Amino acid sequence: MVKVKALVALAALLTFLFISVAIANAFNCGADGSKLATKGMNKYQILSDCGPPASKEAVGFDKKGGQYRIVEHWLYIINEYGHKQMYLLKINGEGIVDEIEWLGEQN
Repeated sequence: MVKVKALVALAALLTFLFISVAIANAFNCGADGSKLATKGMNKYQILSDCGPPASKEAVGFDKKGGQYRIVEHWLYIINEYGHKQMYLLKINGEGIVDEIEWLGEQN
């Protein structure tokens, strides 16, 4: 009986961790929220699916093959479930989303 309870608790913990990671690496966007922005997407695909961000900022450069490329941070404010959620997209010099960070609700 104790082993069963431990297995159920472990399964619940793993489910929670999986959902937390998934939320941190994606968000719904688009006019009706039907598009999904995820880590690994190209910035042009994000623009096409989600529209322009609320804010863009060049935060640095990287160098590949003798060329400098801009590293950017984009801020999206998405209305989800009646609340405005803020997401920061970290885009590398190749134009690929390396990370999506949930910044919380906008007041």
